[in-house]
Amino acid sequence: MKVIVIGATGNLGLRLVAALLTHGHTVVAYVRSTKKLESLLSAAIYNRVTVVQGDATDSISIKKAILEGNCDAVINAAGLAALPPWAKSDLPEIFRAVVKGVREAGVEREKPLRAWFLGGLGVLQFPGSDSMLSNYVPIYLEHRQNLQLLKSLPPNTIDWSMLCPATMTPESAEINVPSKSSHGPLVANATSPPAWQDSWIKHAPLIGRTVSCAMNAPRYETTLEQNADFIASDLRSLESEWKGVTVGVIDASR
Repeated sequence: MKVIVIGATGNLGLRLVAALLTHGHTVVAYVRSTKKLESLLSAAIYNRVTVVQGDATDSISIKKAILEGNCDAVINAAGLAALPPWAKSDLPEIFRAVVKGVREAGVEREKPLRAWFLGGLGVLQFPGSDSMLSNYVPIYLEHRQNLQLLKSLPPNTIDWSMLCPATMTPESAEINVPSKSSHGPLVANATSPPAWQDSWIKHAPLIGRTVSCAMNAPRYETTLEQNADFIASDLRSLESEWKGVTVGVIDASR
């Protein structure tokens, strides 16, 4: 599959490039600076990638890169959500531009594109309820509006999935192909976190679910390499089980 990675110079973006090449995909890297990407990758890896310079907030350029690259799928790894609930970042602007570019490219191709977006643990549902985890721990709230944008799309416009990890840490500073992880593959679940540890504490008035979230959250730390491999592996087939849903992940080896 031919995959465009938007934000390929970021911590996850670099590892997505390596994981995609490892899984046999053809990669288009959409970056703000080609020189920066070249400095972060070995010549052997950089020369295997088609590089397009552009702004992640420019939907027209994103659409053009998708169409001219004849890409089958898109991964948006650009932008970071603000942590405090009152803070703002450029992520919502980037997210809107990417969605617009992907949607319009699909219209022109007369076929919706496959796309992976990044969210956070907070937009997953508290197990057994319809309430988001971020209702109880209100951080990284910009992911909520991004998810709402995806859910508001008319049917058959983008075949989207939103990966919702907690903290992601690097296993290594080196980017290699084939990519390797010292951890096992991630266990995934649609809509709510997998392997949630339930407790009577959730029934405590006012603070029960907040405490339950705080107790569980550290268990969902994963690595950048694991998440990159999860997406790259999923894109080996257009018939993904994760279309149209948020996806929670956990490292079962922890």
